[in-house]
This record gives sequence, C-alpha cells and structure tokens, in this order.
Amino acid sequence: MTTTLLDKARQIAKPLQERAAEIEKLRTLPPDLVEDLRAAGLFGLMTPRHLGGAEAEPRRIVEVIEELSRADASTGWVAMVGQGAGFLAWMPSSTAARVVDARPDPIIVSSLAPTGAAVPCEGGLSLTGRWPYASGCRIADMMFGGFLAGPPNGGPPPLRLALLPSSGIHVHDTWHVSGLRGSGSHDVEAAGVEVPGDHVIDPFGPAVAEGALYRLPYMSYLLVAIAGFPLGVARRIVDEYMEVALAKRTAERRLMAETPLVQGDIARCDAAVRAARAGVFAALDDLWAEANAGAVTVRSRARFTGSVQHALNTALTVADTAFRACGASQLYEKAPLQRLFRDVQAAAQHIAFGQDSQRRVGAALLGRDVVLPFL
Repeated sequence: MTTTLLDKARQIAKPLQERAAEIEKLRTLPPDLVEDLRAAGLFGLMTPRHLGGAEAEPRRIVEVIEELSRADASTGWVAMVGQGAGFLAWMPSSTAARVVDARPDPIIVSSLAPTGAAVPCEGGLSLTGRWPYASGCRIADMMFGGFLAGPPNGGPPPLRLALLPSSGIHVHDTWHVSGLRGSGSHDVEAAGVEVPGDHVIDPFGPAVAEGALYRLPYMSYLLVAIAGFPLGVARRIVDEYMEVALAKRTAERRLMAETPLVQGDIARCDAAVRAARAGVFAALDDLWAEANAGAVTVRSRARFTGSVQHALNTALTVADTAFRACGASQLYEKAPLQRLFRDVQAAAQHIAFGQDSQRRVGAALLGRDVVLPFL
C-alpha cells in the first residue's frame, strides 16, 4: 500500500501532543522533528515536482498542514511557513535546479515584508535589512527576504524576494511571546549580503515552472498553505473541550457533559468548525478548477480568502468558548486549552487575517476597486 503525504503527516503527528511543552520551551522545533518532517517530504508540499518536491494538489496541502496543526500549533505553523521552496517555481529552471542540487529537500522560509534595501552590484545586488516574524528561521537552510526594487517609470516600487542562505543572516533572539512560542519567529538581519540576479523573484509575476499550482495568484497561493492551520487548531480545541467536559464536574458535582449549557456549546462549536472546513474546501475547489482551466477570477480569489479568514475567526470563537467554559483548571501550563487559546490569538495577528485583508474581500465581492495582488 502506498504511503501518502497525509499518512506521513498523521504518523508524525501522533507523538506531537506530548511534545508541546518541549517545543514551547525550545522556542523552535527540535532537530529530530525537523528531520522527520524533511524526510517525509512535508516541507516540499509546494515545491515543483521536477525539483524533487511533491507539487501537491491544494486539498492535500491543506489536509497535511491541518493534521500537523491539530497535533501542535507551532509545528503546523512552521510547516506552513516552511513551504518557501515552492517559490523556486518563479526562478529560472537551471538556477532552481542548482539550489536543490546543493541542498536537496531544502527548508526555505520567507519573510515577505519589504524591509530590505538593495544596492546593485556586479552580477546582482547587495541586500541589507531586518525582517521581523521570520518563523522557522533557526531551522531553515535558506530564506526569501522581501525588498522594494527601484520604481519602474516613476511608479510605486515593486516587491521582490531575494533568496538568502542561512549563513548570510543573523538571528536576533526576539521571540519572547505568549502564543506560537515554538515557531521561532525571531527577527533576522542581513548586512550587505550579495545575491545573484537570478536568485531574485517577482512573486506577482508568472511562474517559470508549469503547473496549475503556480498559476494561483500570490495571496491565493500563500493561503493554500495557511488554510490548514486554523482548521487544525479549531478541531483540536473542540477535542480538548469535549475531553474536559467528559471528566470535570461542576460546583454542583454534575459532570460538565451532562449539563445543557455545555451540551449546547459543544454542538455549536463542532458545527462551526465543520462548517468553516466545508467552506474552505468549497472555495478552494472552485479556485483550483479555475487555475486548471487557465485563469482565476477575482470573485473566486475573494471567496477563498474570505473562507480562510472565517476559519481563523471560528478558531478564535471556539477557543474563547472552550476556555471560558472549562474554568480555572485550564490556566495551568500543562493544560492544552490555555496553550491553544494563546496560539490562535497569536496567529490572528498575521497580516492575512487583519481588518484590511478582510476589507479587501468585501470590496472585491461588491465590485469595488481593490489591490488585487494582496487579495
């Protein structure tokens, strides 16, 4: 029987719940877990097939990240951000091949904020900058860092991504936070790192590699990786709520699971998570069908983006419901619910879930002007 990517994710996920405290304490993924994920090909879900990656269909990418996130939110988050090798699809084929020949199955993370400054030099550019929230930076082989290129014809400067080796970046130990502690999302800095011209990509332009996955627009492409995270964490929160309800008693010594209030809560939370998941996959299927046909419409982009944002909002709602209902016992560090509550609050700060991102979805559905690259 063929072992699928989802089978491998489930196998790796089995012991993760018991390692959550270890991962939080380390503030990064432990080396053995990193190598298990690499060996299973789970950092290569979006990497072109001709470069040794899976080039998986979007449904499978979402399912794998969902499975890992359900087991441990920080692991799911790092696996999601660690799909940066997919951006090799935007490089010249020969250049991308040299990258993976030098480091097969590379772990490439990305910090897309355009905070770098580039100066032309022989054969490419010299990049200096500091990028915050560089999740997975301590385990990465390479990193794409964003910068604004010179303005074309006097217009606004376009965003570009430069591939930097891990040896060319300095990690500042800044990730002392409440949630997603194990994601290692430190600041990173480069000082005059020389980058060959063919190691710079335009993520908004057409990919070099063929395949429907790389015909997805920029934000849709990113959200395929992100979508599984809120779905997995929300499902785990409901799992934990049910487990507490089946074991804990109220002040009147009634089992929580026997009280109408908790029974109603569980029903609503379970239905909300299932509905959010169905919405993500329905929107994703429409998006994927259009990508295979050749072009993705603005409406489908907006609906997929909105469905992922709704999934995160659902995770926030069920986290608040469960944490409040289960009481003071969940304040202790050993209690999974307090960690899940913190993790989903941290994830909600990502730019993809911000109010401006949600506004763009509504504007697009209303037929108003919207900055399409970020939809």
